[in-house]
Amino acid sequence: MARLPPSRGLAAARARSRPSRPRAGVRGARAPQLPRLRVVRARRAVRRRRGGAARVRRVRANQAGGGGPGVSLADELAERGEIGGRTVRIKENGAVECHVYPLGSLTPGMVRVRTELSVISPGTEMTYIGRAATNPYLHKTWDPELRVFAAGAPTQDYPIVFGYRAAGTVVTSGGADLPPGTRVFGKWRHTEFTALSLADARAQLLPSELSFEDGADLAQMLPIAVNAVAYAEERHAGAPTVVFGCGPVGLILSQVARATGATTVYAVDRIPQRLTIAKSLGLVPLDAGAEDVARKLKSAHGADGIPVAFECSGSARALNEATRVVRRRGTVVAVGFYQGEAAGLFLGDEFHHNGVEIRSGQIGNLHPRWEMGALRAFGIDLVRRKTVILGGLPRLSLPVEQAASAFGALARPAEVLQVALSYADA
Repeated sequence: MARLPPSRGLAAARARSRPSRPRAGVRGARAPQLPRLRVVRARRAVRRRRGGAARVRRVRANQAGGGGPGVSLADELAERGEIGGRTVRIKENGAVECHVYPLGSLTPGMVRVRTELSVISPGTEMTYIGRAATNPYLHKTWDPELRVFAAGAPTQDYPIVFGYRAAGTVVTSGGADLPPGTRVFGKWRHTEFTALSLADARAQLLPSELSFEDGADLAQMLPIAVNAVAYAEERHAGAPTVVFGCGPVGLILSQVARATGATTVYAVDRIPQRLTIAKSLGLVPLDAGAEDVARKLKSAHGADGIPVAFECSGSARALNEATRVVRRRGTVVAVGFYQGEAAGLFLGDEFHHNGVEIRSGQIGNLHPRWEMGALRAFGIDLVRRKTVILGGLPRLSLPVEQAASAFGALARPAEVLQVALSYADA
């Protein structure tokens, strides 16, 4: 395995996409470490207060149906240019459709981007699908100032336009350094056209050696993995670690954990096809349906052998297994989006008796020493060095007009890992 030198902080992560290689002949070259970043907390607090007030206004407008009578949030997004052309939306009955929105006017300081492909998140986005959709935003009111859910009107209204894995090409420029044809990545929705600020477009240039398939995961999915590993506080380095869930997040996170020092990464799932993918990446697959993973690994490595485990499936039962596999006072980083009540989570067992710590690695709560730009820069460097594979992970590709079939395919996890939507001319 290629060893990378440690990152040297936020300024280096932003300014340099490729840190210097370790000198030949130097022994003990270390795996890349997550930089210890200093954060100006006062500045973050101001942004949170301002952002919270703005979110309150947006939530109230959304609950009222948008910006005025008969105006939905989707219509507002179209007017602002954030969505346009062929766009995936979820209707109130839970059905998925491809709807064509008009292109809004492009305001100064923005560039228009034509999407090359977007990728559906098989976790978060599926919580919005069907009449029995489980996402709490559809059933409760989220108070962004108090940061609590409460009984009341849904926070999100229909139709819902969603997505956060995309890459595309600038078609209408707003600056000399961003001419038409410039390739960018981002976390915009499943839509044919979007508008990015000049600052965002410049910060999200797709490196020339990476494909659009790679680019779709640079803005959000890769930072999700790096942020989760940051919450391990380097305790995984120099030891075996366990990742529960071989979906896209789990497979990417497993590679990041290995790149940052884990000696062996065990990838746990119940689907044989996904375990095969994990093995192809050099991970050690374990079938959760065929054996007691915790007993097997503790027998092999000792009761104190595994300091950290990551739970990426969103299954409460898998979260329980993660608490069983780590050592006494070990750490479990919970990355999955858990729905409803936590059936199968027994907090009176190993969690209680071994003093296990469960930490949320959710991307909406960045590790205090990190900022999003640094997460992306660190992750992009791993992809450029081919230490982490993104676009090479299996994807079913369908035209955006077949969005309903694309979401339906994700109900067959043994056959389909993830689905990409293409936006070629109809």
